[in-house]
Amino acid sequence: MRTIVALLFVLHSCVSEMQFHQTRNNDDKPFSLEARLTASENQVEEQRVLLQELRAIVTQQSTKLNEMGATVEELKGDDRERPKVAFSASLSESKGPNSEDVILVYKHVFNNVGDAYSPVTGVFRAPVKGVYYFTYTAFSAKSKKRRVSLFKNTQLMVTVTDDISDSEDGGSNGVTLQLDAGDEVYTRLMERFHIFDDNNHHSTFTGFLLFT
Repeated sequence: MRTIVALLFVLHSCVSEMQFHQTRNNDDKPFSLEARLTASENQVEEQRVLLQELRAIVTQQSTKLNEMGATVEELKGDDRERPKVAFSASLSESKGPNSEDVILVYKHVFNNVGDAYSPVTGVFRAPVKGVYYFTYTAFSAKSKKRRVSLFKNTQLMVTVTDDISDSEDGGSNGVTLQLDAGDEVYTRLMERFHIFDDNNHHSTFTGFLLFT
């Protein structure tokens, strides 16, 4: 009898212990779920902040791209508006000596971008205000003297000269000029001097716009 009572007491104690642990586990579950929920909420908040930062970066980059695109279009527009002016021509025939100065007309035109040079008058007329570069060569033969000057409107700029010529001789000169629209540039063979040219194009006149 005592043995049975003892066994019943031990059994009751085990059941009570099991119930205690089960109750404790059940009590722990809400705390575990709450912790997980809190962690999930923190992650969601971190992702939300990160998304906002990414959106700000995308907006900033988009603004920069739009600005760069506007700059590119502006540069394209400037390039389209910038005139292209360049010419090069040769005399193709000899001139002089003359009793007075004469404007040299370079009739053989290699190129005439912008049509600012006239092969009829020998005069270059600036289409726009800007800085231009001009160069020319003057060749002489048969021991004849040469003197060719480049003019801006009526003002002498530079000269190629040789008062004691060999059987064949040549010279060149060049200058950068600030021109207003309508200014004229040309070369002039001075009186009593000679210049030689033929189909080999020894004597030439060249000019082009550097910038406006």
